[in-house]
Amino acid sequence: MTKSVAQLDPNPGAPPSRGDETRRRILDAAGMLVAERGWGAVSTRLVADRAGVNQALVHYHFGSKEALLRLAVARAIDAEIAAAVEPMLVAPSFEEGLDATLAAIGRFDPASPSGVLLAEAMLRATRDPLVGESIATELATFRALLADRLRAARDAGEVRADLDPAATATALAALLDGLLLHRIADPAIDLGSLRAALGRMLTPPGPAERSRGRSR
Repeated sequence: MTKSVAQLDPNPGAPPSRGDETRRRILDAAGMLVAERGWGAVSTRLVADRAGVNQALVHYHFGSKEALLRLAVARAIDAEIAAAVEPMLVAPSFEEGLDATLAAIGRFDPASPSGVLLAEAMLRATRDPLVGESIATELATFRALLADRLRAARDAGEVRADLDPAATATALAALLDGLLLHRIADPAIDLGSLRAALGRMLTPPGPAERSRGRSR
């Protein structure tokens, strides 16, 4: 559980129990219903019916509809960001990680339930400070992990020696987040040309480029 999800969980420190499966079913049902109907059209009765549980259990585990939906969208955002970011963090090289992350963004389907839920979450964040704080926490975690990855790549000579890891992580994270939004509006966006541009900005110049630079 990430910090952004934990801060919205009414009982984040509870040990594993038989109720975990019930909670998961309720959260999954809530997420699906938000994607299908929109935040305002979801009720605890609808969630209970979809999850196959008694309505009282929804209130027992989450307290209120708003608390449940906040946690459901936080889980969805966490999953979407993890799917895009993890390849970059675990790849053998930064270049391979960047390729993998862009490929993951390329596979993102804005019309899928998770894509619609992500769009709903971003819209809700403009009206609900707790959802906004959850998203901000998730993105801050992403930027910190990306800065560490860039720092390691710089030390290994994989990216420019004059690169500022923290500032570059902020810029790159904003770019990747923006790409997800662009995919919602324009699924045909050309990620290949973007990858080439990023390579020119981030990676050290090759011998031919260094030679041209010295001759100027």
